[in-house]
Amino acid sequence: MRKFHRLRLMIGKILFFIDNNYKAFLSYFLSHYYKEKVNKVGQGVRFNGKSKLTGMNHIEIEDNVHIGDNAFIRGEGGLFIGENTHIARNLVLYTHSHNYEGEALPYDNSFRFRDVIIEKNVWIGINVTIAPGTHIKEGAIIGAGSVVHGVIEKMGIYGASGPNLLRQRDQEHYEKLDRERRYGGMNGVPLPAKGIGEVQRVSNVSKSSKEEG
Repeated sequence: MRKFHRLRLMIGKILFFIDNNYKAFLSYFLSHYYKEKVNKVGQGVRFNGKSKLTGMNHIEIEDNVHIGDNAFIRGEGGLFIGENTHIARNLVLYTHSHNYEGEALPYDNSFRFRDVIIEKNVWIGINVTIAPGTHIKEGAIIGAGSVVHGVIEKMGIYGASGPNLLRQRDQEHYEKLDRERRYGGMNGVPLPAKGIGEVQRVSNVSKSSKEEG
């Protein structure tokens, strides 16, 4: 019984150590891993915890950039992060989007690529989303929970706000695809012209016939 007690204490101590230090080990690993995979990574770059980067050969990160835990970065359209930029946790950053003027609704399986530029000395708060084509100029501050798009002016301080209408969809294009029942399924891959409801109905009829047979 005493041995079992000591074993539980030892396991607890190990788990406590892992819980308090895994981010440091993960940060060390990711910093070295991304230096090998990303197109350019400067000195003193830190990934503080778990993060996911794709399109790494299109990403450039300069010196002393800190990226917080749980970042999700899609760099296929091109991404530049200037020196001394600090980014809090839960960043979502995209450099491409689905094509809503393609061959299906609400979008098809093609993409539109627009690079994102973040200049030096920028501070980005927690839970920020950065849209394709964004340019954040030098010294800007982005408040927690903001959705950022377009040009963010030098030294500007921006906070979260309510939704704003950006533009209208092309109504003629939309109605044409809707009339023709051209819809996108998973990841925008076009569905059969009969539509998903008809496909499901045929599938159910087929299953019913097999069961009756």
